[in-house]
Amino acid sequence: MNAAKDILQQLGVDSVAEMGVNENYTVEVDGYENLTIEKIGEDRVSVGQYYISRGDLMSDPEVVFVVDSGDWRPVRFTQHPLAHDHDESGLDLDEFLSTWNKNLQKSGFH
Repeated sequence: MNAAKDILQQLGVDSVAEMGVNENYTVEVDGYENLTIEKIGEDRVSVGQYYISRGDLMSDPEVVFVVDSGDWRPVRFTQHPLAHDHDESGLDLDEFLSTWNKNLQKSGFH
């Protein structure tokens, strides 16, 4: 997830390993849902855009990655109310992540 890595570097975070568990960064761009990057475990980072619907936090989308030696492997994908997928061995999200990266860049998130 190059956009998230670039955003973290712009914020002075060179790698997820430097972050503490539950440490998070939120980037706001007018007209778009906020982007939040959060370390949710020793080797896990969540990247998501969220909104509130009827008092519930909804993911649009959220991808959880296992981070190993600088490589980010997607293991969970959620996009409310449409989809949820989880596979510890990794999900094939290359096309989706490529499009999301481009959209984040074009939208001014970094």
